[in-house]
Amino acid sequence: MKRKIISSLIIISLFALGVLGYEYFDEAEADGSVWGLGKSFETLEEIKADSDLIVRAYIPLYYDIREIGEEGMSTKQAFYEAEIDEVFQDRTGNGFDEDSEIVVNQVIGMKSSEAEEYSAEKGMKPMKTGDYLLFLKKVTHPADGRTYYVSNSSRHLYKLRGKNTFKNIASDELIEINYSELESGR
Repeated sequence: MKRKIISSLIIISLFALGVLGYEYFDEAEADGSVWGLGKSFETLEEIKADSDLIVRAYIPLYYDIREIGEEGMSTKQAFYEAEIDEVFQDRTGNGFDEDSEIVVNQVIGMKSSEAEEYSAEKGMKPMKTGDYLLFLKKVTHPADGRTYYVSNSSRHLYKLRGKNTFKNIASDELIEINYSELESGR
């Protein structure tokens, strides 16, 4: 039942995004998950292999929230204009560097037509301003070709703590990543 709801949500979101002219998906994931929600990684190598873009980026105080969906399912999504401070991996073909800006998208809630309020997991709360280590997928909306960068898992959201450590603020999975681990893979 949960997979059917999530699959329906994907289809509805694609339609709504096409109508609104927003960009989103290159392709829907075969496992039925919505933008990597709930996807788990046990090692840094696994999450790196699943990422198109890995950056340290500054998330601003202000962001845009949009409700997208119809026919019984909708999502609440946050859109951030993030400033890239450091690039650890770029498989996007865009040649991002420290002066680049990207639009980062994050699902922050989901609901069915019967629900009065959006529900959210811990990793689905809007990001507070600050420096983050982001593991992103490049997704292009088929209607207009515009691109967003979406986290590959709501369970893996890392905020910079101190000078050398990123802590997972979304779950207890892969709790900490050190700067040296990222630099050794370059």
